[in-house]
Amino acid sequence: MGINTVLKLVCVILMVEIIHQSSARPSIRADNCGYQTCPLEKEGFINVHLVAHTHDDAGWLKTVDQYYYGARSQIQEAGVQYIIDSVVDELKDHPDRRFIYVEMAFFSRWWEEQNESTKSIVRELVNQGRLEFINGGWCMNDEATAYYVDIIDQMSLGLITLNDTFGECGRPRIAWQIDPFGHSREQANLFAEMGYDGLFFGRLDHEDKRERTTKKTMEMIWKASNSPVNQSSLFTAVNYNLYQPPPGFCFDIYCNDEPIIDDPKSKDYNVEQRVTDFLNYCEEQANAYATDSILLTMGSDFHYQDANVWFKNMDKLIKYANARQTEGSRFNLFYSTPSCYTKALNDHAVTWPTKTDDFFPYGSDSHAYWTGYFTSRPASKYMIRQASNLLQSCKQMDATLARQGATKAGDLFTMKDAMGIMQHHDAVTGTEKQHVAEDYALLLHKGVEECRKIQTSYYEKELVLGNTPLPKVSYCQLNISQCEPSETNNQFVINVYNSMALEVDRYIRVPVASGTNFRVLDTLGNTMPSQSIPIAESVKALPGRVSTATRELVFLARQLPPLGSKSYFVQPEPSGEDETIEPENKSSISNEKVSVEIDDVTGLIKSVTVNGKTTPLKQEFLWYASKSGDNSEADKRASGAYIFRPEGNDPLAMPSSGVRTTTYSGDLVQEIHQVYNPWVSQTIRVYKGQEHVELDWVVGPIPVEDGIGKEIISRISTDMVSKETFYTDANGRQTLERVLDVRESYPYTVTEPVAANYYPVNSHIFVKDSIGNQMTVLVDRPQGGSSLHDGELELMVHRRCLYDDAFGVGEALNEMAYGTGLVVRGTHFLILGDETNSMKLTRSLSHELYKQPQISFIPSTLSYQEWSALYKTEYQSISRTLPNNVNLLTLETLAGGKYLIRLEHIYDVGEDPILSQTVTVSLEGLFPGFTITSAEETMLGGNQFKKDSNRLIWNAASPERKAGHQMGEVRIPAVLLKPMEIRSFILTLVRII
Repeated sequence: MGINTVLKLVCVILMVEIIHQSSARPSIRADNCGYQTCPLEKEGFINVHLVAHTHDDAGWLKTVDQYYYGARSQIQEAGVQYIIDSVVDELKDHPDRRFIYVEMAFFSRWWEEQNESTKSIVRELVNQGRLEFINGGWCMNDEATAYYVDIIDQMSLGLITLNDTFGECGRPRIAWQIDPFGHSREQANLFAEMGYDGLFFGRLDHEDKRERTTKKTMEMIWKASNSPVNQSSLFTAVNYNLYQPPPGFCFDIYCNDEPIIDDPKSKDYNVEQRVTDFLNYCEEQANAYATDSILLTMGSDFHYQDANVWFKNMDKLIKYANARQTEGSRFNLFYSTPSCYTKALNDHAVTWPTKTDDFFPYGSDSHAYWTGYFTSRPASKYMIRQASNLLQSCKQMDATLARQGATKAGDLFTMKDAMGIMQHHDAVTGTEKQHVAEDYALLLHKGVEECRKIQTSYYEKELVLGNTPLPKVSYCQLNISQCEPSETNNQFVINVYNSMALEVDRYIRVPVASGTNFRVLDTLGNTMPSQSIPIAESVKALPGRVSTATRELVFLARQLPPLGSKSYFVQPEPSGEDETIEPENKSSISNEKVSVEIDDVTGLIKSVTVNGKTTPLKQEFLWYASKSGDNSEADKRASGAYIFRPEGNDPLAMPSSGVRTTTYSGDLVQEIHQVYNPWVSQTIRVYKGQEHVELDWVVGPIPVEDGIGKEIISRISTDMVSKETFYTDANGRQTLERVLDVRESYPYTVTEPVAANYYPVNSHIFVKDSIGNQMTVLVDRPQGGSSLHDGELELMVHRRCLYDDAFGVGEALNEMAYGTGLVVRGTHFLILGDETNSMKLTRSLSHELYKQPQISFIPSTLSYQEWSALYKTEYQSISRTLPNNVNLLTLETLAGGKYLIRLEHIYDVGEDPILSQTVTVSLEGLFPGFTITSAEETMLGGNQFKKDSNRLIWNAASPERKAGHQMGEVRIPAVLLKPMEIRSFILTLVRII
């Protein structure tokens, strides 16, 4: 061989090695974190962004603690602390590698256990973009059954924690919702308002995915709100393979796929074939996307416990795949993150398709519609909703105490942590194992106990006039009509706290002892109208109820102050006689606005009259038989925790020998007690002065001795012509139109006529006709609902399934409590009227259902005069009410003596001619005795000042405006709110001397 030939060969070898190194170590933009640290793509190549990640459920098959510590490995081998340990070790010595992490509930726990040396290493990894936080919430929340308040809270908890720990370099830019079972328009809107540049998810309907991969529309601009606020559009991408690695290329210790063997001397040498297979998959995926950039998820559930296994094999994939570029390969592989991938797509300046609806319901195949979890574990869903309301009150009280410089008992973080975890997509959904559900309930109970301590501190500080300590404050389980202080004392004080920034009237019901007639005194000592009414037999028989009370005392708490409390004094009437009303033989109840007529034969509602207009209707309980099956094929799918699959398309009549009814009439409330059978009953109720009908139902234990699972619905039928169209809320905020058997984004094949038309209902569902009539039902917890026939609404209230649906939980949804099947009590509000008035009532009543007053009790032997001389009977912590269309969404303390406040416009565009208009709210003088010395507007998560937000701008097909965030004028303390807008501020308050 000649010298020239040798030199040429050496040059070729050197060139190949340079290519290997440059592709294995892509150029890094240094100096700044964020997009500045992203690797550079190669022009003319298909750039493959490899995203190393782990998906760590905050509870599912194991509890949060068991997942973190790696306990109960016989259930699932998973230890999150070891994952983070291992990843940090692998990243610190390999500057080319990158990793993303999501769940702050786990990371924050890990962080607190580290020494300063490790923390310093992690900070450097974050600053360099090698360890990147994605999503950043306390958990990866569900999008169907999570209430918008709780989504904001759990995201803020994680984001503010990241901001306090890592500053700007720890701020997530991308939402990463890879596992929730369907995706909400409101969730996307909230992410946009938090300043995210993009959203990635894994699950969408199988037919939708087929359509999108064919048309290369897996990435889009999601117009997530009708609000005129110019920040609601969000770049959205669907992962090609859920969140799993390409088939055959799972390199975790849990996987069985072949590693990359690159020693030519080994008989198992497989580099060429493995690289070819991998690039063939990349080619397949690239054909489904619109640009020459693709993202591959390299990880899965609880992967990277031994991160070296993953990284070592990916290093080889990158090296040998990129070496083929000299042979004409079009592929360029490198470590990346969803943020860097998003920035790369933004740089392509493509015009993207748009989407305006949502991604519900999700069907993973033709017979697996994930709509059962909209209702699964209804008692847990109710507990979460009630705890959410308690947390908002608790934060307000905590902020009031902080302004006063008062010492307080109770750890607010315990409740925030519990509520954050409860939003996880296997917590609020009810799709966890039973022992995990019990652990969730324990976490939440501990949070409630800490909140109660803060409430008690609030009352002890704010109600005491002199030096006489406040007697012991007690709290009760009023949802089961059980209250030891009110049942065993003839004299007691009821404290009623209103967390709304409006002056409101609320009916209060407390169980009391029989044999005594009680008088209620208001804050001035005047006797108030009150009424004693029997407790329904089904409520008295609730399993776990420890009470001898047979009646409840009812009164109207008028003009409850905004963010304040009133104390009502309850004492025996001098006569001492029991004036509980007796049952009447009548078939109607009414007040001055509403009347309800019962059919004498069936015992069911036959009509409701509101303001003189009568609507014939029938409300009844029915049930679907749960489909059984071994799940071996699509058409053998069983109904389970995730899946709703009824046996037949028509619900079955409730077993009953006739609905028995008992009527009670009084000056404040009138009720009809219905009994279908030993396990289904309902109280129909109308209060004086109100325009809606309250339906208080008790369902369970659902009988399954016949071997058939049952899914119970409440159905209301009218003669309205609704043209197969109905409307449901999105996470309690926006309202979306639904059309029977129609999907906006893709042609839908009807295979499950019932389950595939179910949608999540967090707040309201309604139908309306062409002449403006509307029927609305409000719920007190997440439920699945639909309108399968014109003029009809149905809501699933309870379910008990005997088969697992084979999507991982491994247990049938067969809940037990107190030795029997679970019994659930709940409430629906029925609204009838014209469209405009109905929406006004819907918005106000939905907040009433959520923000019910916090009630506490203090037994006392003092007279009213003695009590009022020692203690305040009324207190409010803000100086005035806010406008009727504005909600004080958040008021809480932050580090450094600052406060986070959020104001929300609760009406959407066009819902009301007046209340949907833009409104101005002044913060000036809102907090008595304090002045605002600074008010800086933040993004919704409270972790970034709005003036610093600079979201990516996208080109959308047929845009109304550019997708992205453009700063408008910030006017403080006069805050302008547009429909459905939420604005957040960090306040500094100084006491006025």
